[in-house]
Amino acid sequence: MPSIAIFGAGRALGLSTARRFGRAGYDLDLVGRTDATLERLRDALRADGLDASLEVADLAEPGQVADVVDRLVRRRGAVPDLVLYSPGDVSRLPVAAPDLTAATLRSWLPLNLLSPVELVHAVLPGMTQRGSGTIVVAQGSAVRTPAPALASSSVPQAALLNYLAAIAVEAGERGVHIASLQIGQLIERSAAAELFAAGRFDDVEAGRLPSIDPDELAETVWKIGHAGGPLEVATLPAA
Repeated sequence: MPSIAIFGAGRALGLSTARRFGRAGYDLDLVGRTDATLERLRDALRADGLDASLEVADLAEPGQVADVVDRLVRRRGAVPDLVLYSPGDVSRLPVAAPDLTAATLRSWLPLNLLSPVELVHAVLPGMTQRGSGTIVVAQGSAVRTPAPALASSSVPQAALLNYLAAIAVEAGERGVHIASLQIGQLIERSAAAELFAAGRFDDVEAGRLPSIDPDELAETVWKIGHAGGPLEVATLPAA
């Protein structure tokens, strides 16, 4: 049975993706920062007749990524067929480009650059040996259309996009598909959407933002997972 591992699983994109793949017969592995969050997600899936295995890891600590992959491989006997990296960080406001110092940027690197690189490094050998696999990284659309107010996250994510493009060609030749899912909308039912509605981000992005149902994003992840070739960039809304 194929499997999907969702790194940074949350109540919006992570849960919707788990439901989409679970209904298609995939084994589900959810990776998140706290037991409480993961248990709530598993309860929601069980209400739909699905189940998931849970792994606790802080994705702001790159060293924990390889440990999680090792545990998944020991349990499943192989690396996942599809990996989605989609952590949300609402613990702090993004820092605009004029205020972004080297020291501040360094604190944004682990979640937005170092950990996903470590994840690719951990799963790619097993995928290429098998001759199949998909790695999807959720990013903000500011990686291609700069948004000065979001520089603290978009700058390292843009570096990550360059890395994904650099590694995707050879990976594609060996049966592994790599994709950047670039989201330019507020994801409904997410923690960020809740905080935005409460005015938390007014100093960054005042007013209304277009929103998107995470079920729509999950369907895009599904389509990416059954595509192929070199780096795929899926931009929502479409460019």
